[in-house]
Amino acid sequence: MLNRKKVILDVDTGSDDAVAIMLAIRSEELEILGITVTWGNRPVDNCVENTLRVLDLMGRDIPVYKGCPQPMVRYLTRQRNAALDKDGISANIGGQEVTVHPAYLDLPPAVLRAQESHACTFLVETLRNAKEKVTLIPVGPLTNIGMALRMAPEIKENIEEIVLMGGAVGMGNITASAEANFYHDPEAAKIVLDSGIPCRVIGLNATHSAELTLEDAETLKSLGTPAGQFAGELVESRIRALKAMGTGNGVSDAIHDAVAVACAACPEIILDMKRQRCDIDINGGAADGQLIADTRIGYEADETVTTQIVYKVDKKQFFDLLCRRLSEK
Repeated sequence: MLNRKKVILDVDTGSDDAVAIMLAIRSEELEILGITVTWGNRPVDNCVENTLRVLDLMGRDIPVYKGCPQPMVRYLTRQRNAALDKDGISANIGGQEVTVHPAYLDLPPAVLRAQESHACTFLVETLRNAKEKVTLIPVGPLTNIGMALRMAPEIKENIEEIVLMGGAVGMGNITASAEANFYHDPEAAKIVLDSGIPCRVIGLNATHSAELTLEDAETLKSLGTPAGQFAGELVESRIRALKAMGTGNGVSDAIHDAVAVACAACPEIILDMKRQRCDIDINGGAADGQLIADTRIGYEADETVTTQIVYKVDKKQFFDLLCRRLSEK
């Protein structure tokens, strides 16, 4: 019998989160204990509704918990946000919004409802009482995870690993030097990476090594399942929206959060991963939110370092996995 990995997803559900949730549900390697929701791609209430819509589509009643509506610190220092000229998510073109992450996913309004408990309360109570270690898969800003670790640092003893989507080495997307999830709450990212918990960082280097194309989107839509159809539509809409906004190539795009889930479920898709000490710039300047990787020779052998950065994954294996899982009825 397959020994399923107990996991908690932490999402800010937009387009790539939706694909990630569907992949996680269909991954026999994972047992999803709950889904916590944070702010990020959209306000937290939108992200909760989008999460529930995806679960309705998949016919799965997994507990969903609404979490933090703002970052831990960032909004307290206004000048840090003034440096951001655009969010990279949406643009007004011809009087209409063009977006990578719709305010509401193009699915029927959710029938399922979120739990009453706060996401951080769920994280603390679940991890504190866990009989087996739990893996966390956060794919949005790390606010909920950082806050839970501040509330109850002892919960880290019951965390097997954190497989997170965030950061980049030598590149950025929301700014020239920072990836969006880390930029949105760099203090939370620093708390997580400094925690001593084993972390696998699936950043832009890895996700862009496995970009999906318009042709891949058609393949997904042809799988003959609601999940495949919706995933294909999301991939296609991302590519077309980014092209219209002037920030995409019109041919392909990274489905970031799905890559992180795939790395948690099937780590054999990872081609290049380095053990490197990490830090986060939280100083509010041009590099605010940047992931800083210690690339000095010899440090990869330091087993006291608990962070590993994934630089490349096998696109073919990733896409084949996605197709197999989303073709299941």
